[in-house]
Amino acid sequence: MAINDLHQVYPNRNSELRSTAKQCFEFGQTIAREPSAAHTNGLDAHAIKRQEEYITHATAMVEALNASPIPDLPATHPTQMPVDFSVPYIYFTEDLNGNQIPMNEATQLLAEKWLLTAVELSKSNSAAMAGSLVSFDYERASNNIASISKLLAEIKARPFLDLPETSDPGSTHGARSGSGSR
Repeated sequence: MAINDLHQVYPNRNSELRSTAKQCFEFGQTIAREPSAAHTNGLDAHAIKRQEEYITHATAMVEALNASPIPDLPATHPTQMPVDFSVPYIYFTEDLNGNQIPMNEATQLLAEKWLLTAVELSKSNSAAMAGSLVSFDYERASNNIASISKLLAEIKARPFLDLPETSDPGSTHGARSGSGSR
């Protein structure tokens, strides 16, 4: 399965889970559109700060969802509340000259991890419940957010690299493998 195959509509009956998953999806879209994506690698300080805030927010949302009791909704559950991730992330960005260039690897990997976290939530067993998270879905979501946090720490620790040959917008170096369009 290619990463772009994950951009689809997922069935769901859990409104709180849908909200959390859509926020994670949005965080991935945001990093995919960052000006930092035009750098040869890494993220600038503003993008790192924004991602740290997103990680804190996502962690709090998952914690709150897990702490919620499963609602008793006999008259309205199951109600279909699909989660729409059908708008694909943009894996190209524009440089100062208006040229379309592939996103740097760090930005693309971060966007993909947010997408994977959102899809894992949407495809979890908890998506069929009226609310809350079952324990293993909570553990999975927490682990995925921790993985994003670790990646961001690694990106933050790396300096920008001088890659003059491959950073040229006219370069023949293509986008990362596996990012082909649908």
